[in-house]
Amino acid sequence: MKKYLTEFIGTFFLVLIIGLSQNPLAIGFGLTVLVYMGAHISGAHYNPAVSFAMLLRKEINSSDFFKYLLSQILGAFAAAFLVSNMSSNMVVQPDLAEPVAIILVAELIFTYLLVFVILNVATHPNLDGNSFYGFAIGLTVMAGAFCVGPLSGGVFNPAVSIGPSLVDIITGNGVSQYFVWYYLTAPMAGSVLAVIHFNYLLKK
Repeated sequence: MKKYLTEFIGTFFLVLIIGLSQNPLAIGFGLTVLVYMGAHISGAHYNPAVSFAMLLRKEINSSDFFKYLLSQILGAFAAAFLVSNMSSNMVVQPDLAEPVAIILVAELIFTYLLVFVILNVATHPNLDGNSFYGFAIGLTVMAGAFCVGPLSGGVFNPAVSIGPSLVDIITGNGVSQYFVWYYLTAPMAGSVLAVIHFNYLLKK
């Protein structure tokens, strides 16, 4: 139960920081802090794409995966609901002037990078026990948000889209739900590619 509560709290604060700040610096450093807070308890995934990678790597089992997923979605929903009451609705969408293919590619490659970094700094035997994993993960998200945030939204995390989308559906306000498929398909594909690359790296 501690693992799932940690995933809920970590995802809650990650989405809260994203919704209230919309600032890559705050998001990157916020994620860094949250990773150090929860890594020793749950692994500090806070992201279904990361949990899926860990499932494929057999770091967690299928039961844990679905419980992590539920915890992350509930945390994201609670944060998005709070943001909608503290300021304005948390809108998660890309730049609509950009082609859909470009948006999907941006989300795919930076989610791939994020998951590949996590697999290396958090699970590679050569880096076991390192103390820099939190900064590596947070700075990866920060770099991605700076690079493609204005283009794709810089989400790299299905929960960040699902939470606000559920709030928009319930309240009838906002448009996040129309773009949730972008942030489901591309990040999960990026996660799979990262696992394939990491497995190849270990074999070599």
